[in-house]
Amino acid sequence: YQNKTQILICGIEAHVCISQTVLDLLEVGADVFVLADAVSSQRLYDRNVALERLKSAGAVITTVESAIFELLKTSDHPN
Repeated sequence: YQNKTQILICGIEAHVCISQTVLDLLEVGADVFVLADAVSSQRLYDRNVALERLKSAGAVITTVESAIFELLKTSDHPN
């Protein structure tokens, strides 16, 4: 990730593994996008608290579909 400035995050245990990764990336200046519908925790409460904490720390909380459309940049497609 050293050459990347924008990073999409998905995975499990939002309140532990995801949180530590996102906070580390924010610390080195990355723009971090947490895909809310692609992260989980065993307990919904832990997930919700983690997402709120990461948002407060500077991560962008978004969804997989939103991120995909942003990556495409346009709705133009031959199909």
